[in-house]
Amino acid sequence: MATMMPRALWTLLVLMTLPILSLQAQVSGEIRGRITDASTGRPVADARVELDGPGLAARTGVDGAYLLRSLEPRLYRVTVRALGFVSRTEEVGVQNARATSLDVTLEPMAPVLERMVVQATRDTVAPNATTFTRSTIEASGQRDLGDLLQITPGVVVTRSGGPGQPARVSIRGSSSNQVLILLDGVPLNSAISGAADLSAIPLENIERVTVLTGAQSARYGPRAMAGVIEIVTRRSQQERSILARVGALGEWGVAGTLGTTVQRGNGSRSASLGVDHRTVRGDFSYPLPALRGGGRADRLNADATTTQIVASSGVDIGNRQFTIRGSYGNTDRGMAGSIIQPSRSGRQDFSRLNGGATAQWSPGRWVVASTADVTRERGRYTDPSPPFGQAFADTVSATGLTVTSSATATWHPMTTAAGIEVRHLALTSNNLAANAPDGQTLAGAWFNARAERTLDNGARPTRLLADLALRVDHSSLLTGASLSPRFMLRTERGPAAVSVSYGAGFAPPTIADQFFHEGVQVRANPSLRPERTKHDLEARAGLRDVTTGPLHWTAEAAAFRSDVQGMILWFPDFRFIWSPNNYDVHRRGWEARSGLRIPAAHLEFQGTLDHTDVTYAGGVLTGQVVYRPQVTASLQSSLSLAASRLDVVTRHVGTRRTAPGSMLNALAPYRMTDMRLSTSARRGGWMFSPMLSVENLFNRDAAMLVDYPFPTRLWSISLRVRRASSPTP
Repeated sequence: MATMMPRALWTLLVLMTLPILSLQAQVSGEIRGRITDASTGRPVADARVELDGPGLAARTGVDGAYLLRSLEPRLYRVTVRALGFVSRTEEVGVQNARATSLDVTLEPMAPVLERMVVQATRDTVAPNATTFTRSTIEASGQRDLGDLLQITPGVVVTRSGGPGQPARVSIRGSSSNQVLILLDGVPLNSAISGAADLSAIPLENIERVTVLTGAQSARYGPRAMAGVIEIVTRRSQQERSILARVGALGEWGVAGTLGTTVQRGNGSRSASLGVDHRTVRGDFSYPLPALRGGGRADRLNADATTTQIVASSGVDIGNRQFTIRGSYGNTDRGMAGSIIQPSRSGRQDFSRLNGGATAQWSPGRWVVASTADVTRERGRYTDPSPPFGQAFADTVSATGLTVTSSATATWHPMTTAAGIEVRHLALTSNNLAANAPDGQTLAGAWFNARAERTLDNGARPTRLLADLALRVDHSSLLTGASLSPRFMLRTERGPAAVSVSYGAGFAPPTIADQFFHEGVQVRANPSLRPERTKHDLEARAGLRDVTTGPLHWTAEAAAFRSDVQGMILWFPDFRFIWSPNNYDVHRRGWEARSGLRIPAAHLEFQGTLDHTDVTYAGGVLTGQVVYRPQVTASLQSSLSLAASRLDVVTRHVGTRRTAPGSMLNALAPYRMTDMRLSTSARRGGWMFSPMLSVENLFNRDAAMLVDYPFPTRLWSISLRVRRASSPTP
């Protein structure tokens, strides 16, 4: 079968495991040192010292000293971050039973509150943030953004088929159009549907991904009513690398990154280029459910090809920085349809071209920044022989302009920031009604203030952090303005942290919901109201970097609630005509995550458990909103020895209702397990890093959506080659 791994793969598995099996006994080492201010030489207290692994971190005391114990002998990347300083990364080797000394000096800076996100699992400024750094992205072995986010607390990714098929994201039971996705600050959400396709965002050109849960319109504006996903592309790095990948279902891909930085006097010039191309045939065999007659069938016309090119160039001169960037992406794939109405001729071709520039000036305590981006999108959806209805050839073209300007000032212990943003969109499409608008303009202004105070200077100081954001937005398609506040209060002492937050958000109706071209049994609704999140509350508590004997562990839990007014959902009426309408919804739930590391055994575990109730508030519809699982969970186990690492990830998705007010025909829960085995070796100035990935290891039959099955077991082999002098992100 196409989904079974050939014998050669098992041979490769054995060869890649040999470094683990042959490893001789090792004795743990440690890293110790002091963090100081480069301008004054004084110690930096409460700086965070992180290693390249989850849970590997320490904080400095009042004397700037830190200590990291029980480390397996190998090469580590050490990143030091502290409030008000530029982060710094160093490489250091740990040897058997040795203490390695590493002292680091940090350069002071005036932080840019809106666009600076630290690369840690949790952010002290935004405790509801989960960040994937470049090293995490590479270690995941995933293809696209949808695959990467599957084990993020509060996040559910819905993919309508196998690799390369459309993927949508939901945060805490939201619709996908209620999550704002930004690529270098520019929205990726569709001009018509309001949602973004995560499968069209390959990972090789991404430097960092940050997921913010909860209402975020106070900082990011429309569509951020349930959360924000910020994507930062790679640029301005000293790197040469190439990645090749082959796998089941006819998958193959190649990607490369080239970057350089040249120092010139008191500044530097840099440039980078990244290319990513991947394709998959996509056809697979699947079991037909009993209600469809049983047996097996073949999923056809599920191929996908994605190409992305990202380029940038930057100049740093003293306190001034200038960056220009451009990107091109194209996705061409088959539209297989549902298993009861399959299509062998449906196609989708979507392309996106973007260019932009950023200028930043940092005089004294101020940081002033301006950005301008232009985006051109074009989509074509065709089916000359559809299984239902007439042949169609729909096109969508959109041109967008985004301009932002901000100013940030720091007066210790407070940082304030303010800015304006204007987004203009020009739109043409033949699948919209004649009265549909041909464009939209969004204008917003925001203000942010953050204050931090340390109450004592003991070994475990108590820190208080308050963050207030307020934004006003106006849409040319709506009457009046929308005001979105957000407030967060956080306290930390030693390894413990507690935070509470309150916010609100909104999302305007999508153009598709209001003006979709009417067809057979389909009718749009021009009278839709905006969706609004009211009283978005969250309480969070956690412990991090706790050592109990040989165990190092972290734990965190959050409870949330919010009321959604006017959530837009499509349902059929008594004539079975599908049309959208506004419904009030309650969202309640909790999230938990934990991590355990046993350095002596080279083991690491991470687990998440989410419970989300998304229920109708009115009397007509009752129970959980359709296709929103109440329970999701994940468990990742890692064994890391020498240059090899074995990861096993299990994901659980609970029962999903398929009809409002009824549990009839509910989709059964499913559990899928993936495995990754990776290693690395240095040869002739180059680093070679092969990886073997097996998805759906136990060959389970499953589907997130009814009539859109997942493929059975898949395998892939990748090889990354990087110039050894290039920094590993």
